[in-house]
Amino acid sequence: MSGASAVVTGAASGFGLGLAAECAARGMRVALLDRDGERVRAEAANLAGEYGVDAFGMAVDVADDTAVRAAADAVRDRFARADLVVSNVGVQLFGAVERLTDAEWQWVLDVNVVGSARVARAFLPLLRETPGARLAFTASSGVLAPASRMAAYQASKFAVVGLAETLRLELHDEHVTVTVVFPSGMVSRHLETSEAAQPEHLHRSIAEPEDFAAMHASNPDLAASVIDPRQAAANVMAALLRGDRYAITHGDLTQAVDERHQAMRQAAVEARDAAKTA
Repeated sequence: MSGASAVVTGAASGFGLGLAAECAARGMRVALLDRDGERVRAEAANLAGEYGVDAFGMAVDVADDTAVRAAADAVRDRFARADLVVSNVGVQLFGAVERLTDAEWQWVLDVNVVGSARVARAFLPLLRETPGARLAFTASSGVLAPASRMAAYQASKFAVVGLAETLRLELHDEHVTVTVVFPSGMVSRHLETSEAAQPEHLHRSIAEPEDFAAMHASNPDLAASVIDPRQAAANVMAALLRGDRYAITHGDLTQAVDERHQAMRQAAVEARDAAKTA
């Protein structure tokens, strides 16, 4: 894919870095964006050296619209195209619903949902100018198989799916595909980076021991499906480059998906039949 370019947010570590590395391994030029400017610039230099591609890192906080737009301008200036943009945005905050404050909800939703919208809004002009462009959003396997004590994060990722599905319709005639990625558990710095991203007025532990216990009790499969983020990224790259509607990194989510589908279908059938007899 020589000449093609990719943009990945949250790319200083974890799944985002895995995606950036997979793009570089395929010969794509890569822009790595992350709040941690020092780390993301170092990782970009590593990819450039290892794969011989043009790669650069840039400090970008998706909570800052000006910074996101500046990143889009930098990609335009450097690459003049964007074949793949991955909005890999996500901060985590555990807690029972009754414990979460309005301010905590607002932080998670602003970063995870509005941050994803900021990325899309900033890069859409360049995506439209690039033939066969792909746009992808990182959601979560928690959307498909939820767990307790993760309400803020999971609700934000449900919203990201809604954002992506809407954009898929809006961009259909402009030949920009939209993919939703559902990552399962990985060995990553997600909790560490989430804690570092917290505003000062919110600063608290991202999770307490009882939160982890409740989460695993409600969804025991979570602990059984933790893999390396580079492997998770490799598992979905083909789907991203094809522009598939959905991509799941790993794990067996078939039962959870089937159960929800059956329950939703039953509700739809009952609504249809009620309308016929009204």
